[in-house]
Amino acid sequence: MEKLQLNVPDMWADHHVLKVRAVLTAMPGVQDVIASSAFRMVSLSYDPALTDPTAITARLTEAGYPVATDSAEIIADRVPVATGGRDPAWFRLGMRQSKTDERDLKTKR
Repeated sequence: MEKLQLNVPDMWADHHVLKVRAVLTAMPGVQDVIASSAFRMVSLSYDPALTDPTAITARLTEAGYPVATDSAEIIADRVPVATGGRDPAWFRLGMRQSKTDERDLKTKR
């Protein structure tokens, strides 16, 4: 199994996380999908005999979640899953909102 980490700038809410996880886990050879709307990142394992990073990014793009290719959209902090540390996004973002984002109203996801 190979590991892959992708920056997905259009994944900013929990319902986007659910959609991204559903799209990726439906792919043959993809396992261990961890998605974070706070960091807008996806980390996963994949079997290179069944799929590759190009196919994974293409599937995300088809689903409406293109992968960032430049550093302008990338949040550099990593989710501290392995260390058990606190998620720094709680402090960076300040307040969580339950209001519908206007961008969601304009897309068909």
